[in-house]
Amino acid sequence: MLFGVNFIVIAIGAAFALSIGTLVYSLVPVKSDIAKRLERVEALSWDGSGSRTEVFAKIFNREQRGRLRQKLDEAGWYTVTPAKMGLRQLSFGLLACTVCVFYVTANGFGAKWYFGVAVITALAAYLPQSRLAGAVKKRKIAIQKALPDFLDMLASTVSAGLAFNAALAYAQEVATGPLGEEIKASLSEVRLGRSRADSLRSMANRVRQEQLSSVVTAVVQAERLGSNMALVLRELSEEVRNRRMTRAEELANLMPTKMVLPMALFMLPALFVMIFGGVVAEFMSKPPGH
Repeated sequence: MLFGVNFIVIAIGAAFALSIGTLVYSLVPVKSDIAKRLERVEALSWDGSGSRTEVFAKIFNREQRGRLRQKLDEAGWYTVTPAKMGLRQLSFGLLACTVCVFYVTANGFGAKWYFGVAVITALAAYLPQSRLAGAVKKRKIAIQKALPDFLDMLASTVSAGLAFNAALAYAQEVATGPLGEEIKASLSEVRLGRSRADSLRSMANRVRQEQLSSVVTAVVQAERLGSNMALVLRELSEEVRNRRMTRAEELANLMPTKMVLPMALFMLPALFVMIFGGVVAEFMSKPPGH
């Protein structure tokens, strides 16, 4: 019996240590593609060797890794690989499972509690994915908010006579946050020798934000056709603002529908207590037979 208890304690301790080590390793950032390209051009010591998590990455097929890589790009997590994202899920699930099993075993709970352990483990393993989805949504909203001011500044600098690349470099200072980071990355790719159209399309493919993709498509076509770039940028800025206003109006129109459930759950019970509370209290205070 003592041997069995010691084995359980050792197993729980080993699983806890493994989950902590896996979590710490998964949080170590890797170099982004742009940083690797810059190091290649500058002849630094990057040797192009594969990641240590290649074996783990082979567990998932290429399509799954591609979808996860796209989500990581949309969230701006360029220093996180799909394999390390999988390691985070594994470590969170293993850590939650270890803690729950230790708690259940130490308190002598029955086997029925292990169903709760499985549920908590699944929720903990899903936590990194939930955080990733939240980061994607937050980043796209931030880009949508910064886009009109960025286009206004870009149109003004182009009208002042600056070349488009110089105007992008100047306007990125106005576009703080994710949009500024993406513009800076695109300019870095242009300096590495990539065409401006390709770098802008690459940015749109990474971000996958509808309005930014429309802007990139319009800018590339205007440049190809030789249109007035300043006029195109001003029209795009006005269109983006109009879309944002339309979206705000749509959300405002949905508010009455979204308020039905909170009103039914919170306001109506309180209203019934106020109306009938006094009557019920008076009825309950009367002695039997009266």
